[in-house]
Amino acid sequence: MSEGAKSSSSSPSFVDLHIHGAFGVDVLTASPAGLDALAMGLFARGVSGFLPTLVPQPLDEMATTVSRLSAWMGSRRPGDGRGALPMGIHFEGPFVSAARCGALRREDFLDGTDSRAMGGFFEIASGLPGRGMTTLAPEIPGGIAVVREFVKRGFVVSIGHTEADVAALDAALAAGARHMTHFGNAMKPLHHRGVGPVGWGLITDGVTVDVIADGHHLSKEMLRLVLKAKGASRVALISDAMPAAGLADGDYSFWGGTLTVKDGAARNASGALAGSTALLDDCVARLASVGVTEEAAHRMASDVPRAVFAG
Repeated sequence: MSEGAKSSSSSPSFVDLHIHGAFGVDVLTASPAGLDALAMGLFARGVSGFLPTLVPQPLDEMATTVSRLSAWMGSRRPGDGRGALPMGIHFEGPFVSAARCGALRREDFLDGTDSRAMGGFFEIASGLPGRGMTTLAPEIPGGIAVVREFVKRGFVVSIGHTEADVAALDAALAAGARHMTHFGNAMKPLHHRGVGPVGWGLITDGVTVDVIADGHHLSKEMLRLVLKAKGASRVALISDAMPAAGLADGDYSFWGGTLTVKDGAARNASGALAGSTALLDDCVARLASVGVTEEAAHRMASDVPRAVFAG
């Protein structure tokens, strides 16, 4: 257990907006008992609330996944003694850019011009327990209309897996997208003649960002830049933990392929980072290396994500 876990486990308060699993539990496939084990493990590591996060799947598989997760979430109550409380479901995609897919499967992506697929997705995503969240790329065909549809349905809309230019990003913000997912990762990088999503996120006051402070997804210098430009009150910590988080290095079969964890970094067969093996308390502890106080780091893992989710 990390130092962060030791200091936070007595009164869990962290909120993880983006987590795919941990301790060998994959939210895409886990049984209710597995989800309970995940929730208890997170609670022991200082997490009081979390959003089970889904990668894109074929719509029939997604329907099964969402139904199973929703039934488990509906069985949970505050203070029920079953660990961290699920607050909603985070859909990481399927409305994202194939050019910035990261470890997501392109064949399961959708866009806003396929009305039949759109209808199928939103039928699956309607009536969820808690509040929904989505990560999307506003530059995909019909992307701004997709933003509006999610906002109309009460979702938290976060920009990510994107190559959007400033015009598309401004339009997404005006349509209600006010957050950015795993900032700097799966985004077109900063360029001096076209700042793209990274530069736009740094200079736009009306948007918050989240970061994975696991020592692999962002360098210390990039973390310092984000914190200096945005301020800690507009930066949320996420784990983006994948099912092998909390386990030893090795090869694991998840998400239709083999993910290799080496020196704490999880990568797919193409070498792309595939989520994180760090948990939220690990990320809190690592922020000390970039000069963040323990109090500020705890706020970035608790108060800020709560505000993002409520906004």
